[in-house]
Amino acid sequence: MSWLYRYVEGCLIAALWLVSTTRREIRYRKIIQAMLLLSLVTAVVLLHRIYEEPIADISLLLLVAPLVMMTVIVHEVSHGWIALQLGDPTPKENGRLTFNPLKHMSFRWTILFPITTFYLFQVALIMPKPVPINPKNFDNPRNDIMWVGLAGPAVNIFLMLFFALILGSGVIPHGTIGTLVRQLLALLIILNMVLALFNLIPVPPLDGSRVLIGLLPKRQGLFLMRIQILGLLLIFVLVIGTQMSVGVEKVLRPPIEFVWGILGLDITELQRLFAD
Repeated sequence: MSWLYRYVEGCLIAALWLVSTTRREIRYRKIIQAMLLLSLVTAVVLLHRIYEEPIADISLLLLVAPLVMMTVIVHEVSHGWIALQLGDPTPKENGRLTFNPLKHMSFRWTILFPITTFYLFQVALIMPKPVPINPKNFDNPRNDIMWVGLAGPAVNIFLMLFFALILGSGVIPHGTIGTLVRQLLALLIILNMVLALFNLIPVPPLDGSRVLIGLLPKRQGLFLMRIQILGLLLIFVLVIGTQMSVGVEKVLRPPIEFVWGILGLDITELQRLFAD
């Protein structure tokens, strides 16, 4: 019967995307979204999903979710702060230079997107709304957009090094609570590492494309800015294709282990995390 549960979940998720993204006027859109979401939660909780996970894993997931959200919020706020320093007040005017999660949340990216990625990959990827940037406010748009793009990965690298310093210092003892804290630190290191590496890929709308826009001739740079939707679709297709063919974990594990070794961290911590 597991295939039936998967089919029902998939249909509910597809219906949520259809209702949430269509440009057609839909009466009671929010009520329909709420009903579909409630049906999906009921299917997952009552039918089978939550009872297959140990209580410890569920507790860890509840602890990790807000940490993941705050990490991606810091990433987005850094874009807005650098843009403000370079003369663009758009992020500030839109109230996005804050760490208040409510200012960065949207139904599509903060709720529906992680539900979809968990359904497909067993990993809930949480995304805030992108911080609005207006390059016309920059003195040197092509150069300044590069610095705005680099701000997010730079912050993730800093956080990765910070958490690695704590984990590698030995101040967190092994034990019931200590082991949980060490697991959380290891997850945060991996999260920031993957966010930095992934966002540096020069495909729009990722941060690496902003760097590429600054390096390309003006005409090609403008073309790259206009194909963000196609770039997002390409990324999604590549991720799904990778998961279905070899698995995302197998692709990510070698670079993670390589950086882990450069950071001088105990490889057994990483192996234990992958084993779990």
